[in-house]
Amino acid sequence: MAVRTASGGRRPVRRGRHGRRRARDPHWDNVRFVSGTLVLLSHLTEPLLASADGLRWLYVATWALRVPAFVLLAGYFSSAGPLGFREARQLTEAVLVPYVLLGLLHTLQLRYYYGEWEFFTAEPAWGLWFLLSLFCWRLLLPALAVLRYPLTVSLAAALTVGYVDAVGSTLSASRTVAFLPFFLLGWRLRQGRAPRPGPGGGPGAVPWTEARWTRNLAVAVLAGTAVAAWPLRRVLREPLLALRDPYAEAVPLAAPWAWAPRGAVLLCGMVIVLSFVRLVPRRRLPVVSYLGSGGLYLYLLHPLAVRVLHVSGDVRWAGPWPEQLLLVLVGVLLAAALASPPVRWAARPLVQPRLPWLFAAPPPGPSRPPPGPPHAADGPGSGDDPTGGDRAAVGEGPTGGDGTTVGDGAPNRAPDLRCPAPR
Repeated sequence: MAVRTASGGRRPVRRGRHGRRRARDPHWDNVRFVSGTLVLLSHLTEPLLASADGLRWLYVATWALRVPAFVLLAGYFSSAGPLGFREARQLTEAVLVPYVLLGLLHTLQLRYYYGEWEFFTAEPAWGLWFLLSLFCWRLLLPALAVLRYPLTVSLAAALTVGYVDAVGSTLSASRTVAFLPFFLLGWRLRQGRAPRPGPGGGPGAVPWTEARWTRNLAVAVLAGTAVAAWPLRRVLREPLLALRDPYAEAVPLAAPWAWAPRGAVLLCGMVIVLSFVRLVPRRRLPVVSYLGSGGLYLYLLHPLAVRVLHVSGDVRWAGPWPEQLLLVLVGVLLAAALASPPVRWAARPLVQPRLPWLFAAPPPGPSRPPPGPPHAADGPGSGDDPTGGDRAAVGEGPTGGDGTTVGDGAPNRAPDLRCPAPR
């Protein structure tokens, strides 16, 4: 079966695991591209954050629209169902294999620039921490889903892990726990969706996303965030927003109250990211939605591209406000290029590899429970792409959601390009 496209052509209809028609949701593609572009901008402008007030303001104001937004997307498109053979293979092929392949690409790039070999094993390469955390979140979700208050438990864990000095950036352990509330928030957001009436079923819209008062509230939240970010631009430091380091390094408060700043960041981040999701247009936007379908490529490839600009071109030429705006425009154009079909086609073997020879044959019999009502977290976008999509043809664009985001660049110094802190 095929459907007619906007240009008058026809393309096959993708179907979900239960045989239902699967349609791309442009709302989430729009979220992916906006968040992915902000991630790229935060990394591109790192060398200027200590001196350029405008870029520093943008960094602080958009924090919740970067990492938290991508983690929420990953949780939204995750299933808490049992991890069978097919799911385990998909998770390995879509998360761990790209982690290894892209880590080797970082190694080769650093060898080219500096003449030294740097292999990323326990410490993830720049930007790849999200894949390790995503792998852990997917494994933990079935166990967390049986709890009565999983979101509360995750918040308690995120606040407690800061007291454990041994938990740091190794294997992305600290961020896995600290960003877990956003992952579960996305998953719970999907649980609240009501079925759409009519043939084919499928998830409908969360009621609060339809109410006018929530739109007005979301506008007020984002406007307040933009205003508050200006006086806070020199107060909120990278270690606090990165959620990577223990309190002893990130929070200048005594132990009994060291959790309070992180708690405020997490709660405010949840409110801001929900407001962002509420305000992002749900209709298809001609360019943004299409490029957003390549959000996974934008997120995973942008550290390599940004390193090239930092090493060969440098960005410290952007001084006055007009030049800062020009640098932002350069970042937006670079984001569009990384999400474009030619780049997706070329990078597909690294970002979404197909390696059937790597896996054993499936065991006899069904590898999943018999067909029935789908899990609430299943649906469009719960396929092979770990961040919310299936393996669509490059012409249509694979769904990707960065995961974070990763937008926590070091604000007070130029990044260490030889081995940047994992973002």
